[in-house]
Amino acid sequence: MMNSILNPTVWVGSFEWREPVTTLTDFLVALVCWFAYFSFGKIVSKHVSFKWFKNYFLIFAIGMTSAAWLGHGLQAYVPDYAKVVGWICGATGLMFLQLGSFKIIENRVGLTVKIWLPKWFVFQWILAVLLMIFMLQYGIENAFKVTQINSSVALILMVLPMHLFASKKLNLTGSKIVASALFYSIIPGIVYSNQLSINHWFNYHDISHLLMAVFMTIMYFGLRRVIESQK
Repeated sequence: MMNSILNPTVWVGSFEWREPVTTLTDFLVALVCWFAYFSFGKIVSKHVSFKWFKNYFLIFAIGMTSAAWLGHGLQAYVPDYAKVVGWICGATGLMFLQLGSFKIIENRVGLTVKIWLPKWFVFQWILAVLLMIFMLQYGIENAFKVTQINSSVALILMVLPMHLFASKKLNLTGSKIVASALFYSIIPGIVYSNQLSINHWFNYHDISHLLMAVFMTIMYFGLRRVIESQK
């Protein structure tokens, strides 16, 4: 495992641009999400999941744009706690994804699950956001761990089982694609957690961002296929 290494700062005249490659690779993920959001806007669907999936991409686009610039590129000009904007957007987007995914299968689950699972999604979101704010407020190290844990719980323990269920019970090709994307998402997680880097100009942040851009692309195709099959 390599030590944490950051991109060297680049000066453009008097402008200080920190972690330039990390900024651009993070923003690449945002661009994929912006594309997905506007592409979803062209779909005509009355299915209840549609608004959740569309807004999942919107809030992630906002969050990744914020993460790229407030969390990396403009660090010299914004307070450290500004990065929480991207984190909160990420947690919110995951809640939207959970709720949208649940709407696909809610008619196939029992009453208890139908009542309590959406409540859990909201509780999980509130808990994650409060922990993020608390840890940043009091300068507790590894506040980003909350984001990582929340993402793992949301994607692997919640969204993945729902789409595996939809694949089996509803035979949704889109859910099969989403499930494949979620299995794939383990790879950027491993890269980030183990800080697998090549050098200062292409570190584990940059590699995981590129892998995340691929992940969001697959998610776009999968969720779009799900919605188109639910018209």
